[in-house]
Amino acid sequence: MTQRLWITSTVTAGLLLGSTAPALAADAPATAGTTTTPVAAVVPLAAADVEAAEQAILDRTNALRASEGKPALVRNAQIDAVAAAWAEHMATTGQFQHNPDFFRQIPAGWRTAGENIAMNSYDPVALYTQWQNSPPHRANMVNPAFNQIGIGVVEHGGLYYGVQVFGGY
Repeated sequence: MTQRLWITSTVTAGLLLGSTAPALAADAPATAGTTTTPVAAVVPLAAADVEAAEQAILDRTNALRASEGKPALVRNAQIDAVAAAWAEHMATTGQFQHNPDFFRQIPAGWRTAGENIAMNSYDPVALYTQWQNSPPHRANMVNPAFNQIGIGVVEHGGLYYGVQVFGGY
C-alpha cells in the first residue's frame, strides 16, 4: 500500500500559518499530522542517493517557479541543515509533524519563512510531486517572497521523509 502524507506552513512576522489548522502563535507546538511507531535506528540513504534526490527536488521546484515566471531559489547550506535535521527527527521519532522552531533555526534576517514536509513509501523524488499537487505546498514552492531553500531527505524503515524550508531574505 502506498502511503502519502504532507503538510505545509508559512511563517511571517512571528505567526505560524498552516493549511490544516488555524493560525497559531509562533511558540505553539505544531500538532497536525500523524505519528507512527518509532524504530531504534535510521538506515539513511547512501550519501549519493540523498544528494541526487535533494538536487532533483531543487531542480523540479525551480522548474515550477520558472514556469510561473518566478526566480530560482538558491540552496542555503545552513537552511539545508535545518531541513535535514528535521527529516532525521521525524524518521527517528516516528512523529510526522512540523518543526515548531524552524524559523528560529534558519539564519537571521529573514522576512518570511515556510516549511513543507512529506512522507511516502516509494520514492524520495516523488516527495516533490506530493508538494506540487497540494495547493498550499505548491504556494510555498512558488511564493515570490522566498529566495532561499533548504532540503532534507531521509529514508527510514521503507519510508522517505522530506522537508523543504524556505526563507525570504
